[in-house]
Formats: sequence, C-alpha cells, structure tokens
Amino acid sequence: ECSFIMISLCLLIQLSFYPLAAFFRPNHCCCLIPTDVQCVIYAGPDQDFVGRELCFASNEDTITIVDVSDKQEPTQLSRSTYNHGYTHQGWLTEDQAYFIFGDEIDEKSKGGKTQTFVLDVRNLSKPVMVGAYSGRTDAIDHNLYIVGDLVYQANYRAGLNVLKIKDISKAKFTEGGYFDVYPNDDTNNFNGAWSNYPFFPSGVVIISGMEQGLFML
Repeated sequence: ECSFIMISLCLLIQLSFYPLAAFFRPNHCCCLIPTDVQCVIYAGPDQDFVGRELCFASNEDTITIVDVSDKQEPTQLSRSTYNHGYTHQGWLTEDQAYFIFGDEIDEKSKGGKTQTFVLDVRNLSKPVMVGAYSGRTDAIDHNLYIVGDLVYQANYRAGLNVLKIKDISKAKFTEGGYFDVYPNDDTNNFNGAWSNYPFFPSGVVIISGMEQGLFML
C-alpha cells in the first residue's frame, strides 16, 4: 500500500524515507536498520487518525508512534517506555488496537521466562502499557508476527513459539504450539530461530534458523 521505504536511523527514531524506485538505481546505498518499524495505513479504533500512514517503532527503550503521512514533516504522536532492556520488535493486532512486542535483552540481563509485552494503542496519543506474559522457556525473544488471534514468535533457542491470544486487555495468552530448531536447550543465548513468516495463504510458516537454515512448516 505504501510507495516509500521507511528506515530508522540510530536509536533516536529519526525516520528516513526513500521512494521504492530509488532502490533500483545503480550504486544506491541505504542505511542499516538497528531496530524495527511497522508502518500501516491506519484503520484502527482512534478515529482521529483513520486513513493516515502511521509507523509503530520499537526503539531500544520506547515504543514510538509517528504519523508519516507527510514525508517532509513526520509527527510524533506518542512515546511510551517501560522497565526495558532493549525494545526490539513488535506487531499490531489485526484490529490495530494493541501492539505486542518483545525485548531482546531482558531475559539475558534479568533472567526469567520469555516476556511478551502488550501496549494498548486504542488512543494513539496516550498508549497504556497493559503488562507482560511469561512464556514456558528462558529463551530470548526476537521477531514476532500476528495472524488472527495467533502470535508467531521466533524465540532464538526455543525456536518458533505460537501464542494464542486469550484476553489481550490483560496480556493473557496460552501457548498454542512450538517447533524447536535448537533442541540442545532453551537457554537465553543468541542461537536458533531468528525470524519467521506466517502470512502465506496456504498456512505454511517459514522459520529461519541462524545455524540450522530454513524450515517450512
């Protein structure tokens, strides 16, 4: 739906915009992305922004929401923090009412089970942190994506974890299943599942393992 690529620079949530055509020009070079941004044409519950192009940025220590409809003058709508380690990546629920995200460092620095955080973004200017769900293993979470009421998580040594949303307003989930690509253990180290892709119409899910290669489930 978008004709631009958004690139987040450094950790200051400064977004750069490049027309897609620019990436096909010879000798074009683009910046590295140190964190993750989901951009959508907004169709959620906050009526003030329906139809606007919004970006939800996981930005090391915050979730920052930016209206990028005007590429020359993006507008920050809100900036939400929490007791963070490294806010890495997240995804909107399909109704765009909640943003589910992971912290890539908290399991390593603080110990404990895999944490999945929920931010209520029904009011884009005043998001509310709902809480966190503790998973089954000690593994570090990395990239997650949402299809329907299922959250597909690539959780390093724990492999693919699938959470089913039980009560999003209270950050309650149940584990729907898992596929372990690193069977040696589920400790909080950087090996195993890096990312996944659950959006194929067929229902096939792809997992990328750092050392193991590509899995198709």
